[in-house]
Amino acid sequence: MKMLLNLTLIIFSLIFMSFSGKFVSSCIYKATGEKAVISFDGAKLQEEYELKWTHNKNRVYFKKGSKVKVKELDVDEDGSLILTDVQKDKSGEYKGIVYDSEGSLIKETVQQLCVLEPVSEPTVVVECVEKGVNLTCSAENHREVLVSWMRNHMEANVTHAFLHISLSEIKSGDSFSCTVSNQISQKSAKEVQPACSDADTSEKRFLFGLDSWLMLVILTGGGSFLILFIICLVAVCCCCGRNKRKAKREEQHQLVSLMPYL
Repeated sequence: MKMLLNLTLIIFSLIFMSFSGKFVSSCIYKATGEKAVISFDGAKLQEEYELKWTHNKNRVYFKKGSKVKVKELDVDEDGSLILTDVQKDKSGEYKGIVYDSEGSLIKETVQQLCVLEPVSEPTVVVECVEKGVNLTCSAENHREVLVSWMRNHMEANVTHAFLHISLSEIKSGDSFSCTVSNQISQKSAKEVQPACSDADTSEKRFLFGLDSWLMLVILTGGGSFLILFIICLVAVCCCCGRNKRKAKREEQHQLVSLMPYL
């Protein structure tokens, strides 16, 4: 987990390089609502000096000599920029420049502020599937967090939110939990013990020994089939009745025809 966090910090450091070729320090990570100080690393600000701070190239503080011309944010006696109750819109690049009374550059700094929301407690969602179990680490802002898994209190080599385990790999009593983290916070989900088996997945697919889709067709089409069967049965009965009556009339006709010769 620590290796992943360190790798993330290195990537941020490589990304935040200014186009002028100057190195931009890695992010100053702060949680929303915290106080942030962007300093000049101990530089002493003289009263006659000129000080300018910009946020994403927009001027937020400007002092020339003893006269403050722009003051959207506060500074301390060393010229460090002070931000209280920071929110996510305060993230970005901060650049500070100090000149002496002759206009010569004394010091310049470029720093990146990254304001993040603390992570919320995740949950592990269990889904029994055919011949296995799917585990999903559900967390808010999951695109902005790192995910790790624990199996039986030991770290698993999985860093994404979805985890599939086959039934052959699960033992009775196995427990799983996931942890989400960012650069300012970390929280873990409550442990779960999946109770999936072949019988569980079969029940989803079979009902009374028949495939569930076949049962659905039978149940949904059963009413129409019953009506059709009754119509056919009535038609057959009527046909048989007509045939019997016709045969009886022919028999009576034959008897009448023979009577004069008796």
